[in-house]
Amino acid sequence: MIKPKSAKIEEFEEVIKLINKVFRISNGYNPTMQQEFPLLLNKNNIDNMIVIQENENIVSDVNYLIQDVLIQGVKLKVASIGAVCTDPEHEGKRYSSKILDKVEEKMYDDGVDIVLISGDRSLYTRRMCSKVKNFYKYTMVPKDIALNLDIQEYNEKYINEMIQMYNHNSTRYFRTKEEFEILLKAATIPWGNYTYKKLVIKKDDKLIGYIVIRIIDKQGKKLGQIIELNLASNYISHTISYLAYKYDLDYVDYWVHVKDYNNHIEEYDEACIDHLHGTIKIINYEKLCRSLYDYFAQYVDKEVLDNMEFKDLNEKYLIKYKDEELLIENVEVLNKLIFEGKVKEESLNKKPYIKEFIQDVFPINFVWSANLNYQ
Repeated sequence: MIKPKSAKIEEFEEVIKLINKVFRISNGYNPTMQQEFPLLLNKNNIDNMIVIQENENIVSDVNYLIQDVLIQGVKLKVASIGAVCTDPEHEGKRYSSKILDKVEEKMYDDGVDIVLISGDRSLYTRRMCSKVKNFYKYTMVPKDIALNLDIQEYNEKYINEMIQMYNHNSTRYFRTKEEFEILLKAATIPWGNYTYKKLVIKKDDKLIGYIVIRIIDKQGKKLGQIIELNLASNYISHTISYLAYKYDLDYVDYWVHVKDYNNHIEEYDEACIDHLHGTIKIINYEKLCRSLYDYFAQYVDKEVLDNMEFKDLNEKYLIKYKDEELLIENVEVLNKLIFEGKVKEESLNKKPYIKEFIQDVFPINFVWSANLNYQ
């Protein structure tokens, strides 16, 4: 019987070869996946590169990387799944699904709270990995604006100041300095129709921000996406519009979490509520709620919080306050509650404490997953 297993060190190059074959070479691109995703596709992460072998050849692979995400001072263990692939000659055998079953079990044992997946196809959604709407997408068109700012190409001499700026965000990935430097290089490697601009922003010869833009050449248009930006909100709109003009972009999109009040902007050309990139799923509900206790405590009276119970009841999920109970029927509904703040209003009838708790803490603020840490 064919079973998924962690790849061995001596199989690492074979796994990378399969990944490049599926994602790059078959599409006419250079085999750069390991360079683009150096934390995920790394020998130090070999235990989390889960494969299926057939006739001693690796034919299917799922990889995940565990990273710490800080939510207003609270640390969550978040796994990112990426480079999920099966050799085209072995498709249709449900190998990816079998590996994902193994991966979810292993992530639970590894103490993972949440998993992020870079895709949203049925392979993931039928596993109740959810698309959640919890970001504003602001769109800016090019404008020839006279900025009182000095925008320069990134130079490594600014790295420590950039790290300081990034770490001022209360909700962010935890990065070591080495990881920051690796990601700044790897996540901006050009491939296909993607190129990148890494820029620093100065005022009166003082660094006040930085910005990473992905530029997409698509069917005669050039589109921009903000991968990462740290800049005072009063400068953001004009800076993005100016850069759209400078680089001859049709428009630039910028995503801000609905609860990231410091970075919302008042000037834009279009805005809408958009999905978090990819899909998301809660792996361990009870552990997640324990991890979030100090986050909850910043918004909920201690007496109320100490009487709250969070229980996993065999694929159903309970929030309980004394004699009030809210039963959540499956993990997809749970994902929507915690990351969208979405719940059926009638289910909260005669549950005033639970209703107030949900309104006060959900959705939790969260990172834009397609930033430099995107793995």
